[in-house]
Amino acid sequence: MYKIQMQMMCGCAKKDETLKEKWLNKTFKDKKEAEFEALRLANHANANWCKKHRFYAVEEGNVMKIMVELSSPKEI
Repeated sequence: MYKIQMQMMCGCAKKDETLKEKWLNKTFKDKKEAEFEALRLANHANANWCKKHRFYAVEEGNVMKIMVELSSPKEI
C-alpha cells in the first residue's frame, strides 16, 4: 500500500478543501497510481496555490512525499 504525504502544510495547503479528500486520506495499491496522483497533486499545487513555493514529488519507501521548495528572499 502506498500513500501521499505533504512535507509541510503551508497556508495554501491548509485552505485547499480538496487536498485531504482527493490525495492525503487515500491509500493506493499500485505504485504507479500513487506516483501519478502525487504528480497530479504537485501540479495542482503549483498551478493553483499562491506561487510562493514550488512543489514536487519524491518517493520514500511506500510514501510519495510532496516536497516544498520555499521561496528565497528578494535581494535588496
